[in-house]
Amino acid sequence: MRIAFFCPHSDPLAATGEPDAGGQCLYEAQVAAQLAAQGHELRAFTRHWGDKPPQEAIAAGADVFRIAMGPEGFLRKEDLGPHLPAFVAEVLQEHGPWLADADVFHGHYWDGGAAALMASLALGKPLVFTSHSLGALKRDRLPDETPDGSQFRYDLRVRAESRILAAADTVIALSGNEREALTGRYGCAPGKIAIVPGGVDVESFSPCADKRALQRQLGYDTDFMLFSAGRLDPRKGFLELLEAVDVVAQRLSQTGQTVTFCLPTGPARPNPEERAYRDALRKRAGELGIERHIHWFQRLDDEALKAHYRAADLFLCPSHYEPFGLVLVEAFASGTPVVATCHGGPVDIVSPGVDGFLANPLDPEEFGGRIAEFLLAPEAQRQTMGKAAHGKAHKRYAWTSVAQAIAGTYEALLPA
Repeated sequence: MRIAFFCPHSDPLAATGEPDAGGQCLYEAQVAAQLAAQGHELRAFTRHWGDKPPQEAIAAGADVFRIAMGPEGFLRKEDLGPHLPAFVAEVLQEHGPWLADADVFHGHYWDGGAAALMASLALGKPLVFTSHSLGALKRDRLPDETPDGSQFRYDLRVRAESRILAAADTVIALSGNEREALTGRYGCAPGKIAIVPGGVDVESFSPCADKRALQRQLGYDTDFMLFSAGRLDPRKGFLELLEAVDVVAQRLSQTGQTVTFCLPTGPARPNPEERAYRDALRKRAGELGIERHIHWFQRLDDEALKAHYRAADLFLCPSHYEPFGLVLVEAFASGTPVVATCHGGPVDIVSPGVDGFLANPLDPEEFGGRIAEFLLAPEAQRQTMGKAAHGKAHKRYAWTSVAQAIAGTYEALLPA
């Protein structure tokens, strides 16, 4: 098959720490590479900004094409809407013959869905849509407090999502929770929804035999090392996590044990929003008197990231809402249990008490209590949970299986 990805804001080859880089970008890159390995040809169309090349290979048979759109420099995904028609027009002009012979157009996130919808209408191609996150659910957890709604532009986003979902031939949901939202909140026809979870490179992410030795090698000398990762965004819940740090530190002090929380401070050159959030984190940690329990880190390269996943006693995902939770699957593949938000996709990933726990990140007593419950459990129980997490990653979330399932949804749309 010949497959076109439309992903204006989410460059599949975005580097960790870049604005708007994250799990969605990795998802697109991994699925594209696996589809190409299965013999398909794929082009991913994203916005060109910065000094990246206009074309770059994801893998043999899969390439990213970066298309100029709007002003120079980074542009927030919330502000892409007015520029999408010009983006699609440029894609059609530059890649028209290739797209005319394509089998399916796949839009990612609402901006990619809108672009894919415009292109599919122009060329009459089947449309597949993966939301990765739904505006109506995010608005529930994180209201827009600006008078004109310009922070998140939820009204535009939800209207666009509704139109894309109505037009799509197939909608890929990452979880059962997302499927319920698609049908209940957006009225999406259940029959065209396929649940295909995100995945993990089970060869690249792997456990280590001795977490304590790896922690010492990385420079951590407390009884426990906990890890969390993600871009500096209020929705990721790092500010609320600081309240839970205080809860955990106090409970461990009663047993004479110590803990280090490894938390991100964003890229070396943060944008104004990232800088403001980083400053708020530092200020709140100082107010709580918990700085001694925190190791702040800037962007980790791929090897350091994997080492931290392996070394951590526990991975933490305190997002207000997480549509899937790719970081959880990466932690599982590394043999590391999790404490994750109970809002969104993690509900489908985590088996409480087996490979991790679910908790409300907005309730520090509950979230911190779950962390402390794990750390204070017998070592044998913690190791058993780590093995269960690793086994689940291999069984359910290998990228090869994910891509095969997605290819199956494409093939179902082809003429008999």
